[in-house]
Amino acid sequence: MANWNGAVASREEIRELKRRAALRVAARIFNEKGYHATSLDEIADEIGVTKTALYYYFKNKEQLLYECIKVTYDCGANARLEAEKFNGTAFEKLQELYRRFMENLMEERGAYTTMANIRSLPAEQQQELMERRRNLDRYSRMLIEKAIAEGSVRKLDVRITSNFFLGAVNWILRWHTEDDAMKPSDVSAHFLDLFMNGIVQRPA
Repeated sequence: MANWNGAVASREEIRELKRRAALRVAARIFNEKGYHATSLDEIADEIGVTKTALYYYFKNKEQLLYECIKVTYDCGANARLEAEKFNGTAFEKLQELYRRFMENLMEERGAYTTMANIRSLPAEQQQELMERRRNLDRYSRMLIEKAIAEGSVRKLDVRITSNFFLGAVNWILRWHTEDDAMKPSDVSAHFLDLFMNGIVQRPA
């Protein structure tokens, strides 16, 4: 099929656009209602297609959830790549990691992840997603440890700190919507301020 020198999307590109649109809708409903309280009929109705049409892109609700959670971890992986390329201290790389992770999540609309959701998936997919989560956590901990060593961050429990950051970022998907008045960059800046400076008023 002619694509007019790239000016017209190919059949594969159109299919991927439709698939990605379906994932955004599914992720939003999963985030609002929870996976178990959401039906494929509800997702199809929201998209404006039949459930049969939805099966053309996803074989079942489990695959939809898996793909939505993959979007979340893809955002984390992309943020890590950007942090690794960032020319700065460990503390600056740590900020870049979480800034880009938050902005990517709000732009791409991944799914809020819980162990209950992950345990709803086949064992192989559970293992894959948990390993991706561990990889991100290991990188986060490494940056925190280096930031402590360089004197940018006070001595604290690295495991708890990394889990606090990752949990807070994950929670954004529960309340931030696409029509939220605050832009992703504004939300990420506010979160980073809380992460790095806390809420205590310090002497001028």
